[in-house]
Formats: sequence, structure tokens, C-alpha cells
Amino acid sequence: GPWTNEVLKMADLDALNLKVWEIQWAHYKVKKSVADSIPQAFHFRKSQTAEDGGLYYVFPASATESIPDMDDGYTYVKVGVDFETRRGDLEGMETFDYNGDAKVLELMDGWVKEHLPEVGERIDAYTHPYTMTSDSYFVMDNVAEGVSLFSGDSGRAFKFAPTIGDMMASLVTGDESPVDLTPFSAKREALAVEDKKTTAVKEEALEPVVA
Repeated sequence: GPWTNEVLKMADLDALNLKVWEIQWAHYKVKKSVADSIPQAFHFRKSQTAEDGGLYYVFPASATESIPDMDDGYTYVKVGVDFETRRGDLEGMETFDYNGDAKVLELMDGWVKEHLPEVGERIDAYTHPYTMTSDSYFVMDNVAEGVSLFSGDSGRAFKFAPTIGDMMASLVTGDESPVDLTPFSAKREALAVEDKKTTAVKEEALEPVVA
């Protein structure tokens, strides 16, 4: 997850090119009589503002079990976005803001009002991390003897959990993987972290020579 490079550093292993996104979601109040009519849905739209990444989703009350139903005839649906806040790519959790971005919450509230008019007010808000790779592929590899790594789930790992489990088990046991692991190698170019010293040498080489 978002602490991958911290763990690799403690193990004296090379860091990977992973970024952390701040992703926001919330619960909205809705009448039980209306809740059954709200499906699980994803909405891809053109960005309305610079902060709008365009992908919104709603999970129905039947899939929202983190808080109990109210006794006054109301329950909750979960609404969230699948794009990062204005802070963009973070290097790790040291600068992660669990308060999120008020502008993103405004966008979510507006989306609910436009597309789910019978849903009521937002009653909470959460911000959690996505661990992103630049090519959106997972990382599944042995990075040292006896060390098998999974990371870079890019917010999509849960739906693949059974297959990921089988693939990771094959790394640990040495058995053949049910899926080719080559695209998920920790050694692929998308995960390379350019050495700072090499960068400095390149920049120095580019400086004009004064005769």
C-alpha cells in the first residue's frame, strides 16, 4: 500500500516509483422507501471544473454496511469519486491529508443533487489513499530472497482478490502462476526511480561551457 517504500527502505531494498492519491467518499441520507431504487452505478462525465476528474459512483444501501440504519425510516448510500484531489501525486503518507479537499466534496454534493435528487444530505466524509503506478498495473514480484511484494493496486485490487491471492501464493511457493506475472514485475521501467546522482550529472552535462 502507500507505505511500500517505507517498508522497502527499512529492509534496505530499492524504492519503487509509486504515488499516493487522496480519494474521497461519503455517506448520504436517503429514505428507505427510495433506497431500494438506487442501484450500484458509475458515471463517467466530462470535467466540469479543473478539480473535477469526471468519475463518480454510488453504492446502494444494501452495500453500505459501515453505519447502521436510522430508526426514523432513513438509511444511507455511499457516494464517491475515483480521482485525486488538487494536491495530485504524493510521494507517501507523510503529507497525506485525511481531511481531503472541500472542493471535491462540493463536486460530490452537486453530483448527488443533479443525478440522485431524492437522496438527502451528506452526513460524513472520508479520505483514503490509493497507491498508484504510472502504468496502472499492479506490482507482484519477489524483490529479495524470501520477500514477495504486492503493491500499486491503483484502487482496483479488491475485485481481483482471489486471483491475486493465487498469483502471490505462486511467488511464495515457486509454483507456476495462473497468470503471467511479467507485466507486474517490480523491475519494469514504469517502476524505476531515477537516481538523483545520475540526474545531477545529466543536468551538469547540459550546462553551457563558457570559453
